[in-house]
This record gives sequence, C-alpha cells and structure tokens, in this order.
Amino acid sequence: MNPLPAPRKVPVVPRPRHGELSGSYLWRVAQANRIGFRPFLCLLGTVPSAVASKRPDLAVMVLTLNDTAFTRLLAYTGLDAANLIKAIPSLAPRSQTPGEPPTIRFSSLKSQVADCPGCRLRRGGAYADTRGLGHKAACLRHGYWLYGQTQRLGLAELPEAAAAQRRLERIAARCGPAAVMRTFELATWYLEHAWRIDYHPHWYPLLLERWQGRVHTAGATAAGTTWQMPSWATHPERVALTAVFTSPYWAAQAVPRADRRHRLFYEHLAAELGISDGRPLRTIRSFDPLPPDIHAQARWGRVLSDPDWNAPPPIAAIPRQVVNYDITEAYAMSLPWYFPAAG
Repeated sequence: MNPLPAPRKVPVVPRPRHGELSGSYLWRVAQANRIGFRPFLCLLGTVPSAVASKRPDLAVMVLTLNDTAFTRLLAYTGLDAANLIKAIPSLAPRSQTPGEPPTIRFSSLKSQVADCPGCRLRRGGAYADTRGLGHKAACLRHGYWLYGQTQRLGLAELPEAAAAQRRLERIAARCGPAAVMRTFELATWYLEHAWRIDYHPHWYPLLLERWQGRVHTAGATAAGTTWQMPSWATHPERVALTAVFTSPYWAAQAVPRADRRHRLFYEHLAAELGISDGRPLRTIRSFDPLPPDIHAQARWGRVLSDPDWNAPPPIAAIPRQVVNYDITEAYAMSLPWYFPAAG
C-alpha cells in the first residue's frame, strides 16, 4: 500500500451547513476544488468499494472517518474539529484500532423523512441528515410533503394538513422529536392497519370520506382503503392521535381501571378525531385493538407516552393484574345514555 501524500489545505473550503450529511459535505469539498469524489476520498484514507466515482446518492450516504482520516480532513480544510462536528455530527470520527491506517466507512441512511428540495437549494445543494428531522413530515415554506416520499403539494388547499404539521412541530418542541415520532409511528400504525374497515367501527366511514375529500381536493388518485391512502391525507388524524398519546394525563387515563374511567380517554379520542356525534361513546369495543395493547402494557406499568412502550418486559419483573379493562356490551347497556349500534 502506497503511503498517502502529506495533506495541504485545498484552495476552496465550502461552508459546512448545520445538520448536513457527511457524504454531502465531502462531495461539496471535492466539487468546489474540481477533484473527483473518489480521488479526494482516497487522499483521506482507504475508501470502500461501494463509494462510486460518479455522483452517489447523497441523500442517504453516510461516510464515517476514523481518527487518522479525520485528522487529514482537518488538514485539507483548515477547519476546527469541534465546529465541524457541531455542524455535521455524522462526521464525528470513529475510534480506530491500534495500527489501523486512515479509513473511511460507508453506510446508508434509513429515515422515513426525505429532504426538502427547496430547503436544499437554500443550503447551496447540501443534503440534510434527516434522522433528526423525523417530525418534519412537511415543509410548509416550500409546500413539499416529506414523510415516506417527496411530493409537491398545494398545502394552501389543504389547510388542515398544514395546521396539523404545525401542531406536530409544537409537540416535538415540548416532548422531543424522538419521543414524538415514536408515538407518531404508533398512531400511524393504528390508522393504517389496526383501525381499518375489517373492524367495522361505526365512525370509519366518516374518516374515509374525509380522507377521500382531501385526496380529491389535491387532485390525486382516490383510494378506497386506509392503507392505500396517501399519508398526507391522513396526517391531521395521525397528529391528533399523537397529541392524545403523548399527553401524560390522557396516557394515564387510558390505563384500564376497575371503575372504567378509561372510557373518558376514548371519548376524548373521538372528540380529537372529530368523529363524536355528541353522544357518549357506546363501547370501547369500537376501538379494537387499542384496548388489548393498553391492557398488556399496563401490566408492566407502562402508558402510551412511556418511551418503553412495546419494549420487551423488564427482566425478572412481575406483571400486575389489570381488571375490568373492557367496557363490555352488558355494561354499556346498563348506562342511562346507552344507544345501540346502528345495524
């Protein structure tokens, strides 16, 4: 193996953009100095074969340098190590084993959220590390939907979707992006899979009609089932569930109790989803399979806002008994405000 040349500062050093991906920044340094991408990386250390000479997929490429390769990068750019890592956390050097030569490692970014093309242009072509932007399901500045796919939307025609995104960002500012996105994924799973038409809840047609209305408003192709619906069409309801699930008060109310006060949780849920018809909720059974999940996790002392929700049970923990977790049909019929289900 030929020794690497002594590093010297390159003529043009692009400004690191806050939250930029490591591969994106290294590409911009090479392009600014009219050096091929792979030849430039070879000046820093050993390069994986997966890194192509031509333009790679910068939106997902993460390059990690070991200590020696990172030191060479600092010599080529003249940048301060602390400031560079603060701007681009994925460039933080990886400790090397004794005797390891300068080395670059390659990995692909896995994130539900894409980078906004409009924001990328404002950053001078720098690709953002979207792992920290999970709660940015939409860019309201440029009108792009980013969750699961990049799609240009007329958000002015979908004010409820834009309002829901602002609400999600406020919740993330209060509870933290990681906790909010964990709950958002849980709410998404319920809406797309657990609460679809197989369960025949009395309120499902109301939501489906609402979602199809948004699809028609945006001029997109209509879908007949929840799991085929564009994610932006169901976004307001996802955020509404997320707001309920992340609330410590309502998360605690959801835990099954002998006096069945958890009925209040489901009445609040119906109000948040905008499906309440003004009558008290007839039965929790309408919300299958949410109660069994809450019941199972409550045995381990967890609520919906708990970071350990759905994690494996604690080692050597003894599950507690949770009684009367369902509002049965017999119980519902005994209430003075009971209304039998239609059909």
